[in-house]
Amino acid sequence: MKKIITLTLLAVAMLTAMSASAITPLPDQGVYRIQNVYSGTWVKLQHNYLADITAPTYEEASPLLVWYGERDENGEALLTNLSGDGGDMIETLEFIKGLIEETLEYNNKPTWFLEQMFQLHLVPTGDADGSVFLCVDVPPIDDWEEIRDIILEAAGGQTAVTYYISHMVPGNRHYMGIDYDGSFGYRLQAGTPEGTDIKFLMVREDLEGGYCFVKTASATAEAPYLRRVHEKSSTVDLASPHNDASAVFDLAVNDIKVTRLAVQGLDLAPLAQAAGGYLALCPTNTEASKFVYDAYALKLQLPDEGVDAAAVVAAAKTALGEDSEIAAALESHIDLIKDRAAIYFVHSDQGGVTVAGDANYAAYGDNAKWKLEMIDTDANYFAPAATVEANGKYYTTFYAAFPVSIVGNVAPYIVTAVAEDGTPTLEAMEGNIIAAGTPVVLECASNDDASNMLMPIAAVDPQGIPYLENAPKSMLKGTLFDDNTPNDMSTMLTLQEGLMFAVDAESDFMPANKAWADKTVPTAISTVGTDAQADDAIYDLMGRKVTSPTHGIYIKYGKKVVL
Repeated sequence: MKKIITLTLLAVAMLTAMSASAITPLPDQGVYRIQNVYSGTWVKLQHNYLADITAPTYEEASPLLVWYGERDENGEALLTNLSGDGGDMIETLEFIKGLIEETLEYNNKPTWFLEQMFQLHLVPTGDADGSVFLCVDVPPIDDWEEIRDIILEAAGGQTAVTYYISHMVPGNRHYMGIDYDGSFGYRLQAGTPEGTDIKFLMVREDLEGGYCFVKTASATAEAPYLRRVHEKSSTVDLASPHNDASAVFDLAVNDIKVTRLAVQGLDLAPLAQAAGGYLALCPTNTEASKFVYDAYALKLQLPDEGVDAAAVVAAAKTALGEDSEIAAALESHIDLIKDRAAIYFVHSDQGGVTVAGDANYAAYGDNAKWKLEMIDTDANYFAPAATVEANGKYYTTFYAAFPVSIVGNVAPYIVTAVAEDGTPTLEAMEGNIIAAGTPVVLECASNDDASNMLMPIAAVDPQGIPYLENAPKSMLKGTLFDDNTPNDMSTMLTLQEGLMFAVDAESDFMPANKAWADKTVPTAISTVGTDAQADDAIYDLMGRKVTSPTHGIYIKYGKKVVL
């Protein structure tokens, strides 16, 4: 007696993961709403086993996470994830495949073809609109008629399964399309003269840029935040999301392609451009929140041809520094660097950043995913730790590569002189903006971070005038890095108890994002980082000549400029 099972909606499960074009590359993995070109209607999930393409508007469509593996030489890829709130189509396909396999094994029939038969291919249409096909390749199968009848009997007359199985012709590629009732059907070729009923568009909401913290999605990571405290490396280190300027990223995106991802003067985007590719932040989910797309994969997408692995490593060392652990990870995984490859930046269990390819990306789990904590006054904020107490108030020095607006109960001061006994002359700053590259003393009413909020802002005011133009001069100097200043602190006066500047004999270097006074010129007033140069050379904020400046803050003709 044959084992009778109930098969759920097969064709329905095989819906949407489209992307691509033989002319243009596949859209990056991420969250999309998917529209049929012919009907203009959108995919709608109803539950794990039921979906159709009858949603009339984008707003009524179901957001779907679309993920795929490595593209082959034709630009095609196999779908590995297609899920939305209330439905996981890949899991559904695996479930249905298992039931069919069980049925065929019970009837002593072969099952080898099922793996290929249930693989969904994302195929470029070649059209300029980036539309895609979703296909199933069915291999030649001996005794297909008998095997088909066994499956149909087990399906119990379910329409979707009956349609799919009865229309299958082994040895052919089958295209998914839309039928008259809004359900999904498969056909060997286009169902309309134009073939638009088997073409799908993937429509995505653009990401928004801004200042943010970048945190691994792993809940167990001891060092979750990306930050940069060393000049020649970009590392993952333990950092507070509320008071560490070295963890503030300046993010700019076009669609989901990253045009700027800068922290402490280091921009990761030029690395991708030097390699001929681009950086992308691809929405994904976490293991804990399957249908919440609040995590991202950060990947370097390489071009379709002409990739030189050695040149990519060299570009990484140039863009990030010879000692960069990201550059070192690329060099140690140079086999991943090839045509059409995606190189993912992932958090290592040993701490730091390493890289993964399509084949092993999933093995990293949430370590391969990042959360963006946008810096705003409601949820996440930035506040330097005020640790020096004097006269009932709290003080700290501050120096950053980005301008800030004062939100909390904080008063900024410029230091115009330091007396021989270490007493500073403080000049109150006008307004509530601290320009980038301006070393200041902050006076805070308390040492509570929530009361001392600063908000990173754009480098120009609403009229387009750089905040750097009229930044007041201070005799203080500042550093962005722990390892940027000399180990000999004997000539460096740091802010200490009693609001005094004195030599800190116990420290080997100035901490990142702090400012100090030079003991050798106790009453001088100087510009930040370097004296004003009269030539047309470009200098960084530390006074070093720069021959190939990237995006950032520099000094030219003795003035700070944003390039």
